[in-house]
Amino acid sequence: MNKKIITVCIGYIFLMLTFLTADVKEKRGDDFLRINDNIQNEELRIALKGLKKEFNIERSRIQEYYNEKIAALKEERQNEIKTMKADFAGRRKVIMKKYVGKKHDNSAVKPTYVPPAVKNIPDQKKGPKDKKKNRKP
Repeated sequence: MNKKIITVCIGYIFLMLTFLTADVKEKRGDDFLRINDNIQNEELRIALKGLKKEFNIERSRIQEYYNEKIAALKEERQNEIKTMKADFAGRRKVIMKKYVGKKHDNSAVKPTYVPPAVKNIPDQKKGPKDKKKNRKP
């Protein structure tokens, strides 16, 4: 038993070491704007960095614009649902008033007669069920 536990622990340690030593790839931005590290021309490097910043600013502006539109649409949807619920609640009240006299009246139904002997013995066990007993040889 001890050998199994030790083997499992060693296997777990090796598994953790493989995960810890594995190289993690960092997620990069858009590849078409990636600046090559081998570029020697400083003016070109500065122009590419400026272009990348401009791209990121435009992208964030577009994302903010559409996030605002999405928020407005969500609010509009919630308002439409609220008005629709209010409309259907009013229609429900009209239907309930229309059929108020036709409801099923439970007070008119009389309970069936239960003999007093059965009513007074709540803990009485039920009779045995027809089960086959499994006998082992």
